[in-house]
Amino acid sequence: MTEVRALARHRHPTPQTPTSSAPRPLALTLILVLLAAVLVVLPAPRAEAATVLLQEGFGGTSVVDPAWQALDSACITRATTAPPAGTSTLGVCANRTQAPAAATTPGFLQLTDTRTNAKGGAVFNRPIPATGGLDVQFDQYQYQAALGLQGADGIGFFLTDGSRSLTAAGAPGGSLGYGQSTTVDGVNGGYLGIGLDVFGNFSSTGGGLGAGCATPPTPPGTTANRIVARGPGQGKTGYCYIAGTAPPGTLASLRPTVNLSDTGAPGTGAGRTIRVTVSSAAFPVVTVYYGATAGMAAASLTQALQFTMTTAAPSTYKLGFTASTGGSSDTHLIRNVSVSSINDLDDISLVKQIDRTTTQPATYNEGSVIPYQFVVTNGSVTGTLSGVAVSDPKVPTVTCPTTTLAPLASVICTGTHTVTAAEAVAGNLVNTATASATKTTPGQTTVTVTSRTATVTAPITTPAPAITLVKSGALTDTNGNAQADVGEQIVYTFRATNTGNVTLQNVAVTDTKVASITPATATIAPTAQAVFTSAAYTVTQADINSGTAIPNTATVTGRTLAASPTTVTASSSTTTPIRYAPALTLTKNGALNGAAAVGSTITYSFTLVNTGNVPLTSVAIADPKVTVIYGAWPGTAGQLGIGQQVTATASYPLTQADVDAGSVVNTATATGTPPTGAAVTSTATRTITLTRAADLAFTKTANPAFISTAGTVVTYTFRATNTGNTTLTSVGITDPKSGLSALTFSWPGTAGRLTPGQVVSATATYTTTAADVTAGTISNTATATATPPTGSAITRTASVTISVIPDPLPDAATVVQGGSVVVDVLANDGAAATGATFSRAQLSATPKVVGGAATPAPATPVFGSVTCVDSGATRGQCTYRPIAAFVGTDVFDYALSGTYGTWNVRVTITVTALNHAPIARPDRAVATAGGPAVTVSPLANDTDEDAGTTLTLSAVGTASSGTFSCTGATCTYTPAAAFTGTVPIAYTASDGALTASSTITVFVDPAPLVPRGFTDTDTTSGAIGLGAWTRSSVVATPVASCTANRPSTLVSWSAAPGATGWTLERRLAGATPGAWTVVATPAASATSFTDDRLGEGRSYQWRVRPDLQRWLGTASAPSTAVAQPAVVTARGC
Repeated sequence: MTEVRALARHRHPTPQTPTSSAPRPLALTLILVLLAAVLVVLPAPRAEAATVLLQEGFGGTSVVDPAWQALDSACITRATTAPPAGTSTLGVCANRTQAPAAATTPGFLQLTDTRTNAKGGAVFNRPIPATGGLDVQFDQYQYQAALGLQGADGIGFFLTDGSRSLTAAGAPGGSLGYGQSTTVDGVNGGYLGIGLDVFGNFSSTGGGLGAGCATPPTPPGTTANRIVARGPGQGKTGYCYIAGTAPPGTLASLRPTVNLSDTGAPGTGAGRTIRVTVSSAAFPVVTVYYGATAGMAAASLTQALQFTMTTAAPSTYKLGFTASTGGSSDTHLIRNVSVSSINDLDDISLVKQIDRTTTQPATYNEGSVIPYQFVVTNGSVTGTLSGVAVSDPKVPTVTCPTTTLAPLASVICTGTHTVTAAEAVAGNLVNTATASATKTTPGQTTVTVTSRTATVTAPITTPAPAITLVKSGALTDTNGNAQADVGEQIVYTFRATNTGNVTLQNVAVTDTKVASITPATATIAPTAQAVFTSAAYTVTQADINSGTAIPNTATVTGRTLAASPTTVTASSSTTTPIRYAPALTLTKNGALNGAAAVGSTITYSFTLVNTGNVPLTSVAIADPKVTVIYGAWPGTAGQLGIGQQVTATASYPLTQADVDAGSVVNTATATGTPPTGAAVTSTATRTITLTRAADLAFTKTANPAFISTAGTVVTYTFRATNTGNTTLTSVGITDPKSGLSALTFSWPGTAGRLTPGQVVSATATYTTTAADVTAGTISNTATATATPPTGSAITRTASVTISVIPDPLPDAATVVQGGSVVVDVLANDGAAATGATFSRAQLSATPKVVGGAATPAPATPVFGSVTCVDSGATRGQCTYRPIAAFVGTDVFDYALSGTYGTWNVRVTITVTALNHAPIARPDRAVATAGGPAVTVSPLANDTDEDAGTTLTLSAVGTASSGTFSCTGATCTYTPAAAFTGTVPIAYTASDGALTASSTITVFVDPAPLVPRGFTDTDTTSGAIGLGAWTRSSVVATPVASCTANRPSTLVSWSAAPGATGWTLERRLAGATPGAWTVVATPAASATSFTDDRLGEGRSYQWRVRPDLQRWLGTASAPSTAVAQPAVVTARGC
């Protein structure tokens, strides 16, 4: 340990400037432990100094003592090179804004220059004895080279517990490097902080300063220009406010008000002298003195503060200075530091303390190692100590870095002690030591010196004896099932742990289950263990029958080493699992009897075996679907010994739900009660698969099944039948027929659901339309759907076709008067007549009337008779005969009854008068080639028997030569110039109903001969014999007769010599005869002609003339007309 050199005892002079200096450390925040400020009467300043312990002026270019350590920007203003090896770390200043230049003599410890947010500090990290009290004096400077500017934070001076390491300050800023902030711990082991507080924050609680402190005293808050004291603290707790004051009286403030040179040394007027004394009492009195300028003598200073610490002083101190500028700017300087004891120190003094440079516990336990520091100081100012040694009965080895001490020098020796078991139970550990050495004076006089006894008490944790026991069992598992079986053995191990903080002796374990335990007793240190082992324990059947793990509880006891020992106990239990395995095994079989249908049965069989290792009682089989019938029990009913079994049977009838499910899944549960514990169970499931056959039958019918007219209301009936063996759901029927009404359902139960065999019916109506009748049929398809329990939905369709069966049609027929007519009345009745019963008699009480027929009995004819064929090939043919002379309308009805209905149908008969066909007779005309046109009236000789009938030409042919045309009843023929011969022209005569055809023959003669001048005479003319022709000759009387069922008249005449042909004419006779009409042009040889073109019931006249024209040039006169003697009619033919 480096010696601390000091001056000899002397009157305290004005501090001189030593030759060494060190860098100024950062100003740190000081935090005080809660202390009460105590004001006492100010003592008079001491005239005599006691032992000087430390003196450093900081005026040189370096600081020799390495205990001074620089913090942050602290430096020595005169330093120009790095510190020499083995000296303080205070060195060259990196920044000198408004700070002394290196050439300024003497120098200073510069904590900061005037830069904002600058910080620096210097700590003395070597213990200083507190036994003689402490007297610290120094000069401080806080200034800037401009007037009126806000001052910076200030300078902090602090003392700490010398047993702790001091290598850093507390929080900067308002905490002045001593106290804490919310983020930075206070100085380590802080005991006293004196703030020379320019800005005023050391008096506040802002930023976390003074956290954890009780009040009073209460900090006044931020107050500038104050001297403030704060007490002990550690980390972020404490550093409590004690007292504070402004500089006393009218003395200058902490900060000068004059301009200073930027590089020169500040004058004494810029500095202030500060003195702090700490008495040697256990709770020392602290006094702070203040001087208005630097370098003032102690006797000239004025007391500013005095108070008594409420926390005991440490055995040694360490000290430090800090400063910071924050947002403002001041230069902070320190010089002329002097530290002395208040009381004289002996020639050799010893301070013993626990070494807290490393973290120490609050209390020590047995086995704890306590580190000690022994601070040995040579209190003589002239004598040298050699052979320095420390004697401590509890620390056998004390090591000192040096055994020789120059006057006023000190050395720190070290040693450790381990707390014994006996000390741990005795309370606090009080330890004493003495130091001895040989003192040699300048006159070489030697004397042995011994220090006073130094005592330190180490706090011992309150004895808390405790013990725990952990018991475990190791099974000799012969069958490897990890469970205890009868006959296997268990060896128990007991692990006793001293969980207290003192040694236990006579530790013993007791266990009632085992015969012996080794060792019998043991001694166990804290945290140590002792292991005990039992004799083997053999598992019994009773253990197994208990049904639980084999329990075992052991107890351990032990007692402390104290004179009045404390006994502690602990228990521990362990269990060894046994193979307790009650068990049942149930098997179940089943078979379906018959088809998968409701009512079929399933026969089940059960076998239940006790497969466990204990007997069972209350054995039973429960099956939710059946009643179980047991077979013979092996013993008492409901009990099964190990390995015993019982059988049982049951019968189950199928339900529809089973069939729907497709299977019967049935689980039976067997239960049995073991000797202890819960009942055991076994389940067996049997699944009987059921064949599901989902099906749906669907029909659709219509009523009526046929229609005949539009507007008929058809009622459709739908029937869906579940023809499968499963329940169908979502059953529905739809019919897309346009115009169909909504379906009305009739469900057997729940709508949309059909069980096997159930039927749902529905009806809907439809009114037929004209389009339906025209189409002839009405067809549509309905769809039924259903969902089976599984698989795809079922779809079925049903169609119905309604035939359009028209009503039978009324019949009509016409018959000629007196005739008969056959009417096939069924020919036009179509399908209505097919297979129907036909009759002229009544077939229904409510027949449908067609054509105005009578009802309910068919009408019979009034003016005639009717006979109908009821069966056979000619069924439906009715022959009607009107009565004689009836002309008009007559009716009769017939009845039909068949598949499509029952009708009475009207037949209307129109009886018309008799109409005779006209008689068309050939006509002749003679024309001359190239001559004039000739006319002919074809109808002139045609006749019609029916009176009042007018004949017309209904058709006229064309001429093969020449031209032929007719206007009305007159036709004109124009001969061609070069043609001669016969030109036949066909024509048809009509009475409006009947027709007759004949031919007009035109004889085209050559051009006429020159006339010979003959005239028409009744005798021969000229030389030519014409035969006898008398114009007045009467034609033979006509003879009336029937020819081909038509009336005809034979006209005869006599031959006329020379005649080339004849012209026969006819006219109606009467008062006013009709016009003559050529009937025929018989050949020249003809002497008669049968005229069959006669109208029935009419009278005619005929005349004839020969064709003599070609010879005579003059037409022959016709004969005298001959009347028909009698009327011949067709009815008469």
